[in-house]
Amino acid sequence: MRLFLLAATAIAITPASAQADDVPLSPIGLPFQPGAPRAVAADHPLYHRIALDPVADMPNVVGASATGGIMGAAKRSSFEKALRETLEKLNLLAPSESEAKVRLSPRWINMEAPFKISFSSRAIVRMGWSLKRIDNGQPIFDRDISTAAESKGGSGSERAIGVGRVALMTNIASAMRCIDLAAYGQAPQDCALTPDFTYKAPIYRFMWVP
Repeated sequence: MRLFLLAATAIAITPASAQADDVPLSPIGLPFQPGAPRAVAADHPLYHRIALDPVADMPNVVGASATGGIMGAAKRSSFEKALRETLEKLNLLAPSESEAKVRLSPRWINMEAPFKISFSSRAIVRMGWSLKRIDNGQPIFDRDISTAAESKGGSGSERAIGVGRVALMTNIASAMRCIDLAAYGQAPQDCALTPDFTYKAPIYRFMWVP
């Protein structure tokens, strides 16, 4: 007899099933409360005006188990790629460095995503976001943003990875929406958004086959 491992996955982010590491890091098209980031129009002050710095102080892998037994939630390179793609889709990224008028400097603070034997997982991501004019260094936006995600049920290891990625994605979404508002002097003191969707980790079952 042969032993097969079957996985049943449910994720409310997209209609299709997905493993934890398939959870997108870019928030484009996903719902958040009190509002999701939106593509800006050509008359927006930041339309195609932002140059992006690398994320300062971010480890190569975040959300990894201290023992190394659990795969990390995301690589730094994947997070930076998602951030750049998000800026581009929101019409905020400058086509070239020479055309940029402001510079966005993200800074990694920390991530709390402990793996524990339980039926629920929670992850918290804290990042600093600074937007300054290139010509004179005048600050336009400067906030530390803390975002969280949680989930219940399913595989514990997959759940820990999935909620970590949702918390990362939500931090990007929060920063993008606040930067949009900051261009008009309307950024709230607390920029954190809340995901208006849920992540369900896969459920693994064993089946004996003759």
